[in-house]
Amino acid sequence: MKKINFENCKAIFFDFDGVIANTEWLHFKAFNNILKKFNINVSKAEYLKNYLAYDDKGCFRKVFLLKKQKSLSIDEIKKLIKEKNKIFMDELKNNGFEFFKDTLKFITYIKKFKHIKLCIVSGALKQEILYILKKLKLRKLFQIIISAEDVKNGKPSPEPFILAKEKLEKKLKQKIENEEIYVIEDSINGLKAAKTAGFTTIGVAHTYPIYKLKLVKPFIIVKDLTELIKL
Repeated sequence: MKKINFENCKAIFFDFDGVIANTEWLHFKAFNNILKKFNINVSKAEYLKNYLAYDDKGCFRKVFLLKKQKSLSIDEIKKLIKEKNKIFMDELKNNGFEFFKDTLKFITYIKKFKHIKLCIVSGALKQEILYILKKLKLRKLFQIIISAEDVKNGKPSPEPFILAKEKLEKKLKQKIENEEIYVIEDSINGLKAAKTAGFTTIGVAHTYPIYKLKLVKPFIIVKDLTELIKL
């Protein structure tokens, strides 16, 4: 297995859903809740193959193109996102959420490396991210949070990662080399985006099996993030 050297790392960019919060399938449920009004249903297999890691805008745009051969207007997309966000937030507040204990253990471990800055790069909405971070008492640990509202093009575009790097460099007032940024992703599209941005990629098999993540050829793949503590 390849070695991860955290002494050479300046920043770690975490995906959110599927890496920190175990909420990928809450998004899936809310997504389908909206789509059923249009007589559209997306199976879990379809979601994994076609939509996971896209932000809400990308999901709705793609599903209507594939299922209805329809191009949604900006206003239509905004309305759908608002409705889906309400369903998702109601679920969080009424029924709570699960999180990945291995990620929290890893974050506790990585805090000892004072030179490493932690950031979140996600396709979720900022409201969703901040609510969960507050519940987990993690908000203060993250220097930069990039959410769906911050970019024009979400993953698999590298734009969210490139923006995160720019914002972090501006905040720290120093240049960071691409290889000094490690990205932790659970999805194929997320890993593709991080690789295109030129960063060191770590795939964690929270959502996709290891053999699927291998297709994207990240720098390293782990079953869970506690494996990185042992390396």
